[in-house]
Amino acid sequence: MELWTVGNKTILLLFVVIATYFSAAQPDPWIVLLFLIYSALNLVLHIVKGSRLKQGAIVLIELFLIGCAMYHPFFTLLLPFGCYELATFYPRKNGVVLLVILIPLIFLRDSMMVLYMFAAALSYFNYVLVRQYMGRIVRQEDENELIRKDMHRLARSLNENRDFARASEYMVKLEERSRLTQQIHDGIGHAMTGALIQMEAAKRLLHSDPHTAENLLQNAIGISKEAIEEIRLTLKNNKPPVEQLGLSRLKTTVEAFSGKTGMMTSVVHDGNMEIITPLQWKIIYENVTEALTNSAKYSGATSVHVEIRVLNRFIKAVVSDNGQGSSKIVKGLGLIGMEERTASVNGTVIADGSQGFTVTTLIPYGKE
Repeated sequence: MELWTVGNKTILLLFVVIATYFSAAQPDPWIVLLFLIYSALNLVLHIVKGSRLKQGAIVLIELFLIGCAMYHPFFTLLLPFGCYELATFYPRKNGVVLLVILIPLIFLRDSMMVLYMFAAALSYFNYVLVRQYMGRIVRQEDENELIRKDMHRLARSLNENRDFARASEYMVKLEERSRLTQQIHDGIGHAMTGALIQMEAAKRLLHSDPHTAENLLQNAIGISKEAIEEIRLTLKNNKPPVEQLGLSRLKTTVEAFSGKTGMMTSVVHDGNMEIITPLQWKIIYENVTEALTNSAKYSGATSVHVEIRVLNRFIKAVVSDNGQGSSKIVKGLGLIGMEERTASVNGTVIADGSQGFTVTTLIPYGKE
């Protein structure tokens, strides 16, 4: 927009120079000097920084033009541009600016009055465009400021949520440790204490009362068996299923990948996840991780979808992205490693680059 203003002012200046040249009976070097001084002052106007300095430069140019107008009336045509430039700093005083611009009409006659009105109209239209442009800039800056505030607020909220999640996770771990400790103390601890007491008593009665000592030892053995069974049940009840461990680890890895790369991710599963063995979960996890890495490096994708499905005879793990894909699949070390891992359990890997890039891992399963 500043270039637009400079362009319009230059056009008007050229018009005044040409009109002055053709209206003069003979060349006047003083007019040339005045035009050069006016051009130099305008260059200074665009060099200085700060609104106060710019306003001072505009006032100086206007005073210079008033003095030049006393020497030649065509300099009056350049006054409206300076007035409107000054008005951009005082948008609420447009009426005062209009009155100031109309003052020269009192002293102008005939063709000069028409030319001045033309220059004033050109300056006015330029001023309107500048005002609209400045208004857009102000509104855009306000919107940007609101967006920045929202981003800071969301970032602060995200950090608070992360802190809360970490604190909650820590509290859950503490509660689980406390529960296990109490369960072992109340059940297994009391049982083992009772068995130990009876074994101590049997030891004392072993020679004096062998029959009673035998009964005490038998009771201690029974109590110990019950304690061992309770230990087994406690471990079984508290150990998470294999499918939960596999899915949880996979989802955590995919979420971490999304946070690190900024790509949108999703994980879905279907079927009986209990069928998948720890070895199969290991292969699926490593293949999915390798496919995610390749998507981030080569595909240029913005989103990645991961799905695990247990079909009638196969376990199917698919990683697909919306990247550029490739009509010709070149097997690198990553894809070869995926095929070797999957082949160790009689599975196969299928890569497709027709729509984005998709890597499918198929692992057979069945009852022996």
